Amino acid sequence: MAPTGNDGDVLLRIEAKLELMLRLAALQVTSSMKQVQAIQTLSAAGFERKLIADLLGTTPNTVSVTLAKARAKQAAKSHEIPTVDPTTLVQSEE
Repeated sequence: MAPTGNDGDVLLRIEAKLELMLRLAALQVTSSMKQVQAIQTLSAAGFERKLIADLLGTTPNTVSVTLAKARAKQAAKSHEIPTVDPTTLVQSEE
């Protein structure tokens, strides 16, 4: 059951203040990050694409494309075969 009257007003004011605090915290955490890193960080924290776009002054589509590119890059990186520099290998003495 939804709150009514004064209780409803109080809860709405609390919700609005919490939203502002959340936005301020997100901006503070991402202030020194590049946009790609900020998008990834906020997405990993559970922020929705529209809110990320609002916070960073971009569009939800840009957020979606950035996240898709990051996922594709990570997938490609996980399939790479690691290379070994032979000069760093140490032969064991038996």
